[in-house]
Amino acid sequence: MNTSHSTGPVVVGIDGSETALDAVRFAVQEARGRGTSLRLIHVIDRHAVPETVYGAPDVDGDYARAALSSAEDAAAAIDPAVLVESVVLQGRPESVMSTEAGSASLLVLGTTTGSAVAAWVLGSMVGAVVEASPHPVAIVRHFDAERRGPVVAALGDADVSQADVVVAQAFHEASIRAASVLAVHTQAVSSILASALSGPGDGLHPESAMDVRLEPFGADYPDIRVASVYAEADSGSELVAVSETAQLMVVGHERDRVPGRTLTAVLRQAHCPVLVVPHA
Repeated sequence: MNTSHSTGPVVVGIDGSETALDAVRFAVQEARGRGTSLRLIHVIDRHAVPETVYGAPDVDGDYARAALSSAEDAAAAIDPAVLVESVVLQGRPESVMSTEAGSASLLVLGTTTGSAVAAWVLGSMVGAVVEASPHPVAIVRHFDAERRGPVVAALGDADVSQADVVVAQAFHEASIRAASVLAVHTQAVSSILASALSGPGDGLHPESAMDVRLEPFGADYPDIRVASVYAEADSGSELVAVSETAQLMVVGHERDRVPGRTLTAVLRQAHCPVLVVPHA
């Protein structure tokens, strides 16, 4: 099964924060697993700062170069064999990163857990990029390279073809990490009640239907162990709880739509990196 990414580099947004360095450490693992390079981007928002007087110190440029240098060091400490390119760009961060996502195999963004204002600003940018990106976007709030939990595939009420994009990506990610896959079939309480009252239309119990959907991917990755569970998904709290022991969570999102309540909760509260896979 094919995963939903291009052959471009893994692109990482760098803002000088410790969270951005965690994003770099995560991205090195991804670049190595995909056999591609790393592209580190620092964006200077000229709309947010006054014009510099000729001859004055280039404060923004100096900060950008220092932030990128630290990110390069973090990448080299994980795997010096991964090729790294560092670039300073100008423009609105959400616009620049959305453009970068178009040619990336994966876009990685670190999100802050600091002040409420910083979290709101960065969260708005993350939402805009996730909404517009044609390729997967990874959101990193926490990254523990020593964690050995499963890769979680969050499967909701989407069509089978859409959910299969998530499953395919989850199996690929698990193969990179030599991890297992935990398929979490999330449904709203109303859907669970309706299914219980009407019975399965295809003659299969929900658990059996999900297992059938997983079988082709298990055949492609015979060394990966697979487990599946059901969870309520009205608020995303079940997925957040599962993320406490996961290495990575893979979720789907319909392109050109604002992230819904469940996805927003997961992006803001997950205890592991979250990889958002777009579908039509």
